[in-house]
Amino acid sequence: MRVMVLALALTLTIPMWCACSKPLATAKIAPDVEYISRSYAANANDTYYAVRWALNQVGLPVATEDLAGGIMTTKWVPVTSDSHYIELFGRRDYGVTNSYHQLDLRISYDNGRASVQVASRAKTLAANFKSSGIVERKVLDLIGSYLRNGEPEITNLGISE
Repeated sequence: MRVMVLALALTLTIPMWCACSKPLATAKIAPDVEYISRSYAANANDTYYAVRWALNQVGLPVATEDLAGGIMTTKWVPVTSDSHYIELFGRRDYGVTNSYHQLDLRISYDNGRASVQVASRAKTLAANFKSSGIVERKVLDLIGSYLRNGEPEITNLGISE
């Protein structure tokens, strides 16, 4: 009985003696990101307002912006259950992980059209961690909604804005 009590006491206290004060693994920023892009019939100034409004709507605060260079990044926020997945056995495994992501936006203007590219950069311990593109597409949809002028014309041939 004494041996069992001593063994139990050692089992419970040894982890306290050997506790590591250094992390065993550090999250890395995923090196490759896929940009999703859309083009809008808008000027640069309206597009910047639309981007800031869209990011605000999805709850992503702006961290840095270089208006002259057309680059904007958001602050790091936790991933959601549908924003990222792990490629596991050839299938997408969605779920909440202890990972964070930020959006990287590239805005350019050429020939009367604004082009916005959005990518999600993740910081995680998980391997094969990829963005589902849901947040990026939602931001692009909101930008389009902000820039939409007036009432769209809907016919059997399609939609004209």
